[in-house]
Amino acid sequence: MTSGTNKVICPPWRVEEGICGMRQDRRFCLRGFDGSIGALRGATDCRNSEIRTRSHLRLWAVIVACLTLLHIAATLLVPRSFSLTLINDGFDLLLMLSALFVFLANVMTSRGQSQMFWTLLGTAWGIRIVGQAMWMYFDLVLRKEVPNPFIGDILLFLSNIPVLAALLLQPHADPVQNRKTQRTVDFLLMLLWWLYLYLFFVIPWQYVALDEARYGSNYDRLNGLLDVVLLLTLGFLWSQSLGRWKWFYAGFFAAQFAITTSAYLANQAINEHFYYPGSWYDVPYAAALASFTLVGLRGLSMAATTPAAKITAVALPLTKIGMLSLLSLPIITAWTVVSRNTPLQVAKFRELVVLGTVFVMATLVFARQRQLTAELRLANQVLQQASLTDPLTGVRNRRFFDATISGDASQILRSYASPQESAGNDLIFYMVDLDDFKEVNDRYGHEVGDKVLVEATKRITSAIRASDILIRWGGDEFLIVSRHASRAEAANVASRILTLVGDPSAGLANEAAEVRTTCSLGWAAFPWYPDEPEIVPLEAVLGLADRGLYEAKTFGKNRAIGISPSDEGTEFLVATAGGQAATYTVQTLCVAGPSQSSSCDDYRRTSGEIQLVSAGAAEC
Repeated sequence: MTSGTNKVICPPWRVEEGICGMRQDRRFCLRGFDGSIGALRGATDCRNSEIRTRSHLRLWAVIVACLTLLHIAATLLVPRSFSLTLINDGFDLLLMLSALFVFLANVMTSRGQSQMFWTLLGTAWGIRIVGQAMWMYFDLVLRKEVPNPFIGDILLFLSNIPVLAALLLQPHADPVQNRKTQRTVDFLLMLLWWLYLYLFFVIPWQYVALDEARYGSNYDRLNGLLDVVLLLTLGFLWSQSLGRWKWFYAGFFAAQFAITTSAYLANQAINEHFYYPGSWYDVPYAAALASFTLVGLRGLSMAATTPAAKITAVALPLTKIGMLSLLSLPIITAWTVVSRNTPLQVAKFRELVVLGTVFVMATLVFARQRQLTAELRLANQVLQQASLTDPLTGVRNRRFFDATISGDASQILRSYASPQESAGNDLIFYMVDLDDFKEVNDRYGHEVGDKVLVEATKRITSAIRASDILIRWGGDEFLIVSRHASRAEAANVASRILTLVGDPSAGLANEAAEVRTTCSLGWAAFPWYPDEPEIVPLEAVLGLADRGLYEAKTFGKNRAIGISPSDEGTEFLVATAGGQAATYTVQTLCVAGPSQSSSCDDYRRTSGEIQLVSAGAAEC
């Protein structure tokens, strides 16, 4: 902590533990203080908050451990009775609620992708609590054995889908460049496929042709397959993660393995009619439920803390998996057709399931394709805009000029074809160059030079109309394309640009000095001859504007020189356009910039021919 900055920063060890980074305690570490006494007081608040948070987490863990021990004691001491059933179901519900609350606490202390991770885990436990409530209805309200098949089994099965979706988010890593809409459709496809498998293999033996043995075996196999997928995914994330997340996934893997094993043993006992509420099969299951609270408490200490270094998320082939799941439907259907021991009513039910699933999946795939097409179109637009925009200043670049200038020129020529529309329909080119910009780079560095360019861009933009186009022509040179403008007002526009760019009261602040700059400007209007608009090509007019800039630079800087045609002019400029040279009789108009030591009266030229360079971008 330092009193000079009046800000208290969490020490690294506190950030590493994830305590001071939590949202409810962050105010103690990031609040400002006046003087060292206030800073010390802030550090004390942060330390006290850390101690309180650690105490709360330990207390939560102790309560969960006590509930588990009481559950074991009840199994040992209470004989099989309604009281044992009540104790067993009540403890299981409390342990599930504990897991739900700890995941919700993680949601409140997380941001972005991590928040979605914990939300999906909380959703999974909410579904499991609903299934537990249905189980308790049979045990405690109806006071009869839970039937097998059990109506709530589908909830227990589907509760693993949000867990799998949460793991696929890979919250330990920087997110893959992906869209939320794509992930939503991928999740729905995955959920639909697992639901289809449940409807296809399990539901027929529960409602269509009741067969407890086939129901139990198919449920165990399908649920076991999903559990294996979860464990493999957790193992993969465990191997790919680093630091605290590696320990988190290790604990998560252990908890998932424990609940998978205990649930499998309990289901086998249910199928063999050995199970009763409060039996020994519930002891490992209760311990597994408690372990998920510990996983959540472990995550709670790092939910709002960003790791010092994140790895890049592995791009999982979810789209290919979704397509494979869709293609698996006819294969499974063909297997059913060739199977001879399937009752007719079951086969018809499965055909309906396949048709309905194909329709829904096709709809999701179509929706996903539309999303991808729209996102691809948007990405192409972004890329196109980026290719036409200067990355430093944010204005258009020369590629934009090349792509649009022919259309602008054609529109101006069409307006001159109608005399009543030609007034105020000129296309005026202003070539602007910052004065002595190289000295700014040499003295202050390129970083300050870039800031000067950005600031000059803002000032030039404020001096022109919204319909005018500002283009970074090259280096410190800009081109303004003023469309549907009047050449009679060009001098006023040039004066406004000189004034705003050279404003001495708005210099760019630097550590050592105020950096001020001025600009020089040359302009010319297209068409060159209003009475004969198509005689002089646009490239020549652009070159004449560039020559005006050269004249302004040569004769003092911080001024604007306008070039226009004249029958009795004293200057002759040879412009190069399309590889051909032409001589133009011109007149010039000089506009002085602000705080200029020499006026435009000093601007004189000797009659004669002056060679004009081609209208290209200035060399950087």
